[in-house]
Amino acid sequence: MSFIARIIAAVVVAAVVGFGLMAYDKKTGAEWVVSPEEIAANNGSLETRPGTVAVLPIRSETADVLPFKWAAAGIIAGLLSFTALRRRSA
Repeated sequence: MSFIARIIAAVVVAAVVGFGLMAYDKKTGAEWVVSPEEIAANNGSLETRPGTVAVLPIRSETADVLPFKWAAAGIIAGLLSFTALRRRSA
């Protein structure tokens, strides 16, 4: 496989892994402890634990790190695919 083809394959793999992980985290609500949808579904307030009521959405403490997690996973997957596609010497 040529060098250019290896680079293109690595970029495609990196994008698929990064965007796939992002879609998974968005679908599971990893950004929120209490999401706006949960508050809206419970008529404007939600009891998070006994005696505590949330009326505003609460972001997760790790929400700011999620884009770095997606990028790191994509870069690592791209590097692994780039090295896995190299020619083996006999």
